[in-house]
Amino acid sequence: MDGIVFGICTLVGIVGTWYSTRDAWRLRERSEYRIARAARAVAFGVCTVGVLLAVPAVEGLLEELTGMNNSAKLGAHICAVLWCGSLQLMLVDWSYNHEVLKASLYARIALGITVLAAMLPLFIATTGPTMEFTTAFAAEPGVTVYLLVYLTYVAITCGEIAFLCSGMALSTSRRGHTWTSRGLATSAAAAVLGVAYAISKGSYLVLHYLRHPWPLRYEEIVSPLLAGLATVSLITGLTMAMVGRRVTQRKADQPAV
Repeated sequence: MDGIVFGICTLVGIVGTWYSTRDAWRLRERSEYRIARAARAVAFGVCTVGVLLAVPAVEGLLEELTGMNNSAKLGAHICAVLWCGSLQLMLVDWSYNHEVLKASLYARIALGITVLAAMLPLFIATTGPTMEFTTAFAAEPGVTVYLLVYLTYVAITCGEIAFLCSGMALSTSRRGHTWTSRGLATSAAAAVLGVAYAISKGSYLVLHYLRHPWPLRYEEIVSPLLAGLATVSLITGLTMAMVGRRVTQRKADQPAV
């Protein structure tokens, strides 16, 4: 299941990264939304790396090459934090005015750094030759705390992404920007799926701690599906919004007939 889901995510991520990077490079001289374009390209790039590391065959190969157990999982989780943080920076640049932009950017960068600073010591203290940072090892307190820190950040950031995308979708819809509105609405729905992923995985960990977990086999199916759907939908939605903005700008630049 993981190989199929994250393999598809990798292919979608490659296409999205190429298109977004090309767009950012082509418009590099324009100061408007420069942060957003760069952040979007970075977000798609690190997401592609992260989902590639989640493919079991790639995960096994990386751990064999590095000689470090869980190296692929740590890399995938770091990429997920960078992915969520970059999307926040993109949407903040789109949504906030210049007066509060810097403070908003710094606050989100600080939150991402804090989360990584909490995750790394937990990983170092917990990892071992037979340990895996998955819900199958929820009996290990270090694994549970590590994953809950990571999942809490995912839930918070995806919640903000859903809120900002839905607000912008309504705004652009009123102005008649159909494709941009649809792309942002798709992105908002994808972010809700991201929250659902965090809740799915996190609830299993919490209920396992309380001695009443739901069946692990269901969690191992539901959580990867939610993560995969969220990733594909978010890249697709933001690409649609990007294309919609370009079409709108081209129409605005055309002389009236």
